[in-house]
Amino acid sequence: MSKRISKMMLALVVAGSAALIAGTFACGSPDSESPAAGSLASGSASESSASGAPAPASRAAPGPGGAMSQDPVHWTAAINEESLVAGGKVTVDVKATIDPGWYIYSITQGEGGPVPSRISLAAEQPFTQAGDVKGTKPTVKFDQNFSMEVEMHEGSVAYELPVQAAADIGPDVKEIQVRARYQACTNRVCLPAQTERLSVPVTITPSTEG
Repeated sequence: MSKRISKMMLALVVAGSAALIAGTFACGSPDSESPAAGSLASGSASESSASGAPAPASRAAPGPGGAMSQDPVHWTAAINEESLVAGGKVTVDVKATIDPGWYIYSITQGEGGPVPSRISLAAEQPFTQAGDVKGTKPTVKFDQNFSMEVEMHEGSVAYELPVQAAADIGPDVKEIQVRARYQACTNRVCLPAQTERLSVPVTITPSTEG
């Protein structure tokens, strides 16, 4: 009787061991596949990144040396007189200094191409333009940006703007507002036309005429 019980217990132990071994192999297989699958996924992502399209190039307009130059024209305006009599005239000297490699167009530049420069008075002030604007003689060159000959200024340009004060102007007026409209280009790119706002200090004195 005891021998039969011993045999039965041995059979149970053997069966349990076999089941334990089978369970171990069953659980081990999926885990052994996971690292391989994970490595493959990472490799695909890395390969996709390496073969992706390059970032789009910047569309900003570079200066002649490759550096950005979004304000290549520098303006000043002044009058030589210490004071201006009410009703009197004065000449405003407007000057532009242009960065190397850049140029602007003349005030006599014709239509059908670049924007011509324009020197004028701002509206709604007690001053009027008293004659034609005079400027430095431009250089005539072929401009490949517009495929035509143009009148341009390189380096610097000076203008004379004749101005007359209103007869009833008062001493509270302290400045003359001038506007300079221009377009700057290199031999490769052009910036949009823009308007520079200039303020010219002035001292108004009463007229001695009765």
